[in-house]
Amino acid sequence: MRKYLPEGKSWVVSEEKQSLALYCGQMRLSRARPTALDRHARRLVAIIAWAAALAVAAYSTWDAWQVEYGSSYAVLGCVGSFGGGGFELTTVASALLGDAYDIADLAVLWGVPSILVLAGLLMSAATGNGAVIGRRVAGLLVLIAIVGPASPSYMREDGCSGIPVLSGEWFGTVLSAYGPAQYALLCAALLVLSATRTARDTWPSGSTGRRAAAFAIDYVIFVAFLSLFTGQLSGLDYGLLNWFRVNEPASLLAAVAAFLYVLTGLTFGKRLMRIRVVSAETGHWPGWRRAGIRALVFPVLVCVPQFGLAVLLVDGLWAMSDPAARTLRDRLAGTRVVRDLL
Repeated sequence: MRKYLPEGKSWVVSEEKQSLALYCGQMRLSRARPTALDRHARRLVAIIAWAAALAVAAYSTWDAWQVEYGSSYAVLGCVGSFGGGGFELTTVASALLGDAYDIADLAVLWGVPSILVLAGLLMSAATGNGAVIGRRVAGLLVLIAIVGPASPSYMREDGCSGIPVLSGEWFGTVLSAYGPAQYALLCAALLVLSATRTARDTWPSGSTGRRAAAFAIDYVIFVAFLSLFTGQLSGLDYGLLNWFRVNEPASLLAAVAAFLYVLTGLTFGKRLMRIRVVSAETGHWPGWRRAGIRALVFPVLVCVPQFGLAVLLVDGLWAMSDPAARTLRDRLAGTRVVRDLL
């Protein structure tokens, strides 16, 4: 209930109460604005966390090299009994697992986790916006750690039969496949998040998630299309990163089909995710020349064995450093991906 003073009266505040109110206001202001010492301390802690993440990420590559080149393998069981059908998987699933294994395995062997952390540190210092960069770096590290053990085709102890994917036995085998490299990647991700916990977040959210979902949809569609020519495409069971063969006419025709499919910048996956490619300057249709450059970089170059994987990794690293998550092909073509609100 509001109280009113009698007419002619006024509030009288003592000097002690005024001093107390002023002191409380100053205390709240000092808590809201950290001192220079606090800022330097937070910056030092962030640098230490980034350095620790870099060391742990480098350890994952070192451990992977020890396993890859420091171990000997013995092949037992039914040697030569495996067909080209991806251990009784469908063509789409076999190609997906093949590409996922190549990307995760070679990424660790090539030191991509260390490159991610180092690039994240440098870009955070240069842009002053470590929150978005930290989340992107941590997300990629976690993705590499998860995909690595989940993508190989596992065999039972007799060596003659494959373990069905997504079965209880498969999950147990995947969990047992986690080793020091995967735990190092997860630890590096946590360190990166702790280093950017109090960083600024002024970059736009962009459409990174929608682009990833659209890519996955278009990937499945294109692999399903290529599966119609399974007899003519010898490398399809090993994924899109290894399917292209110059001496196979079907590969050349499929490459042309892939180029035409992404040329318009509005594929089925993009339509479903309500995103589209526009010119970075005008915000409208970029034109055939820009669209052709963009379509030539991806997916045509990505489908070239060995070279395509390097293009894919560079493209992803470039997107991580861009405020709007524009990829390298977007920069080269002068395009960007926006939400389609229509």
